[in-house]
Amino acid sequence: MTDAQISLLELSDSADLEPLQPLYEQSDGPSYGFLQGLLDQPHCRAWCLVKDKQPVAAIWYQCAAEQADMIDLRVLASERRQGFGRQLLWASLTALGDVSAVALEVRSSNAAAQALYQSLGFSETGARPNYYATPDGREDAVLMTLTLNISGSVT
Repeated sequence: MTDAQISLLELSDSADLEPLQPLYEQSDGPSYGFLQGLLDQPHCRAWCLVKDKQPVAAIWYQCAAEQADMIDLRVLASERRQGFGRQLLWASLTALGDVSAVALEVRSSNAAAQALYQSLGFSETGARPNYYATPDGREDAVLMTLTLNISGSVT
């Protein structure tokens, strides 16, 4: 894995997010515009992973009480399969603070993401049938949850 520096993404205004825009081009996940809108919500937490002063990955959460919902984890297409997603996910999990559980949903066809989440301790907790649109119809969302201990580390 290439050395990359983790930096907390400041959520003060849309200009702070502009360097992240290439991560959201030609994507089927949440749009850049949608994620920009999260800035107006007080419980949004986001980080990016920087390599050579350029963002290569970003992660977004909505946090309420002791629960965090991962909204999006994204790695620049040209930088995938190098461990950046794992590095950013791990760093963000340890930085969530008072959160005791993290929930997420992932496409049933995204075996690589499911394997990553399982390798970090996430467990499958359910499914949402026909949740995601696909060019050929619909596909299920797999629901996964991770329990954290009080210090924010993975249990």
